[in-house]
Amino acid sequence: MSSLSEKDRPIVQLLLSTGTCPRCILRFCCVGSQMLYRHPHKDLMKDLQEFLKNSQEKEDTVCLDVADPPCKRLRLEHGEEGADDLNHNGAIPSADDGNSATESPAVKVCNVCLGILQEFCEPDFVKKVCQKVNSADYQFTSFVFSVSLPPQLSVRERAAWLGVKQQMRNLGLPLAKDDIVQLKEAYKWMIHPQLSEELGVPADGKSLFEVSVVFAHPETDEECHFL
Repeated sequence: MSSLSEKDRPIVQLLLSTGTCPRCILRFCCVGSQMLYRHPHKDLMKDLQEFLKNSQEKEDTVCLDVADPPCKRLRLEHGEEGADDLNHNGAIPSADDGNSATESPAVKVCNVCLGILQEFCEPDFVKKVCQKVNSADYQFTSFVFSVSLPPQLSVRERAAWLGVKQQMRNLGLPLAKDDIVQLKEAYKWMIHPQLSEELGVPADGKSLFEVSVVFAHPETDEECHFL
């Protein structure tokens, strides 16, 4: 995946191992290519796994060439033997862990976006939204799109960001939260062209006709009761 570099490898490893979807991983890697987010979920997952595999092969090649001292990967794993909770202590999981977490054929709900960047931006969902709009028999030549997300997504994103930040700090690499692609922005990148095509009119930020989608996730509402 050309949009990712070697510095992104620990981020990809960490997030894959904790159940984060490919598009959220791209967001935390600060990938700003709109077209990349529109690739199918399965293809993105395959590309991320291939990225980790290629990075590991390169590192293993370096390890074979250096007899003393031991390779960097071995030193990292040795230092993390006592790490039991990857979500809280920021330990970098091995590439094998990242792959095993994503081998299941069933798509698991993302632990960060709770499926917003998975099933809720797919063509079937877009068609349902457009059917609802068209059933009201409105007359419009353009539309502006808005989306409302449940507050617990901010809590989950903050927790994930702290884990990623710790990883980057351990490697001596800076990461500002402003660099991360926001969930709403990534969602609009994916949904706008689909809505335009399905409704037959362009998206326009100044349009007087608004298409609004409000998401809720009652199962995790208690996560933000402390706010």
